[in-house]
Amino acid sequence: MTLTSQILASIMQRLTEIHGRELAIEYFPEQPATYRLNHPTGSILISYSRSNFLVNDAVDATLMQRELTIPLTLVFRKLHGEFGVITYLDKIRETLTGFKPPHCEQSLKPISESFLAQNMGIWQYALDFSTTTSQIQHYDYVLSEHL
Repeated sequence: MTLTSQILASIMQRLTEIHGRELAIEYFPEQPATYRLNHPTGSILISYSRSNFLVNDAVDATLMQRELTIPLTLVFRKLHGEFGVITYLDKIRETLTGFKPPHCEQSLKPISESFLAQNMGIWQYALDFSTTTSQIQHYDYVLSEHL
């Protein structure tokens, strides 16, 4: 399993442990246009959107700081109240803020949240988190070039 996949899996496991009885916790679908909310309350869809890399000054190796953005899409049947998406935005933020996925140097921190859409009584919100890890050059490849 790749590093990014391990980070996403750990976020899924954390959300499932805490909210799995109340909500569906899933990866963002391959075919978003055909996604159907089957859960009576709502679903959290986990994805990966981008990384930013900070340049290092080392001349003998490539070691870079990698800042990942992990977007969550909340898909809910209600907007307000105990089982509404607004309540769960707060709950999910509390669940993941400070959680440190494997291979990460910083804990998750929320960076933005926003309304996405409402269609036929289904509410969608985005909640984005970031964390950092290191991107290190693959040494086997570098060593084989010099042999």
